[in-house]
Amino acid sequence: MAGFDVDPVALRSAVNKLKDQQHELEQLRHAARQGITAGELTAGDNVTSQAREKIEQLSSGGPGAMSEAVDALRAKLTEQINAYEATLRQYEADDDAASADAQRIERAS
Repeated sequence: MAGFDVDPVALRSAVNKLKDQQHELEQLRHAARQGITAGELTAGDNVTSQAREKIEQLSSGGPGAMSEAVDALRAKLTEQINAYEATLRQYEADDDAASADAQRIERAS
């Protein structure tokens, strides 16, 4: 049976870095949900008003909005963190089982 090596220290480090990135995304998500206002677009004409409205929509709501993109990135990070943590749990369980087997063999000999 072919196997693979797991470096638990490196994998935990990767998980921590992903969680840091997730925290940064959470801050960005909060800012996006608050909305970005285009306050400098104040000329009062129809074109400027439409531009300001579109910028604000893109920051906080609807398809293609920044908040939607941030949510998608956060979901991908969460998925990757969960996969790495599951790998770590499985590695630790396998390592514990191998240690128990080795102790049993040692006692038997």
